[in-house]
Amino acid sequence: MYKSILEEFARGNINPAERPLIRNSHGDRAARKLVDSEDKLLAALNEREKELFKNFDKAQADISEISGVEMFVHGYRLGVLMTTEVFDGKSGLIATV
Repeated sequence: MYKSILEEFARGNINPAERPLIRNSHGDRAARKLVDSEDKLLAALNEREKELFKNFDKAQADISEISGVEMFVHGYRLGVLMTTEVFDGKSGLIATV
């Protein structure tokens, strides 16, 4: 039975942000390096410095999330505009496809 991708997305069954890292990929190695560096940094900090770092880390995570959402929305809108152009016939693409 066909399931609508829009319905699946609306129900939360599709999440473009949930992509697993491929083992030993560039992203996986970078993530492991980040975790290792954070562990070493936290071990070297006193309690006050740890609290400052946690605040910094939370703010950075918030900025990353906001930026990711904005890029997703912008990319989605751009894709829809491209699709609209293809189907409206103004681009000349339909005649050549």
